[in-house]
Amino acid sequence: MFDVAGAVSSYVSRYRPYVVQNRLSLAALLFVPIAHEVYVDYCAWYALGPGGIPHNFVGYVTQWLLSWIAVKKPRSIASLYFPNRTDLDKQSFLEGDLPEREGTRPKIATYVAPHRQLTDKSTVELEKSLDGAVRKIAADNNSNIEIKPSVLEGGNSPALSILESVYTESHLHIPRAPREVFHIHAGEGSAHGVFSWTDAVMIIEKGWGEMHGLSGQALGLPHSYLMLYAPRNAAEVKMVSMLARAAARYGLEGKNVS
Repeated sequence: MFDVAGAVSSYVSRYRPYVVQNRLSLAALLFVPIAHEVYVDYCAWYALGPGGIPHNFVGYVTQWLLSWIAVKKPRSIASLYFPNRTDLDKQSFLEGDLPEREGTRPKIATYVAPHRQLTDKSTVELEKSLDGAVRKIAADNNSNIEIKPSVLEGGNSPALSILESVYTESHLHIPRAPREVFHIHAGEGSAHGVFSWTDAVMIIEKGWGEMHGLSGQALGLPHSYLMLYAPRNAAEVKMVSMLARAAARYGLEGKNVS
């Protein structure tokens, strides 16, 4: 009588090393290209520079995990969902009509943090001009606003912040940086700001900016936390400065900001 169990045992004993070896080889073949792709992507992310998360592999993995819940269409006002708009969100704090931004929108890095602009960056001169304009806003309104290192950018960028003595928690702010309303990204000229819902809609529609990938999704960032594109000329520096004042007025609950 044929011993089936014995035959199977003999076959397994004879060929099992080859099966294991083949599986290990297959795993190695799959690991090498995947590891290479991760390394290349990590280098591209690292090249963006420091931001609000650790500038190392831990930060890279953190932003990768957060990317799964990121806003899919940051340039669509349909993504700008506000379940409970306050009276302040129904107001505009802009100084008149916002014109259409000329030309096409810049290319934005696909990583959620740091959130960076890749093309059409400001020149060094334009970035200095914008930085000076933002600092002037703080100087002209020093009873309400100050310049501080941006908490959201890990202290690497200047930010307009509401003075602690006048800050109230009566409307939407970022828990991690409750008094910060606007900051510039050093080295490129783009910026982030918190705006009223009405102004956020206008900014996106007119082509001046877009939602952060995590706006309304994580880290306490409100839906109206927007990126403003880097100014390409002196006229756009004035426009972005005007938007910075609008963010400050919203943060100050409608107080005048000159």
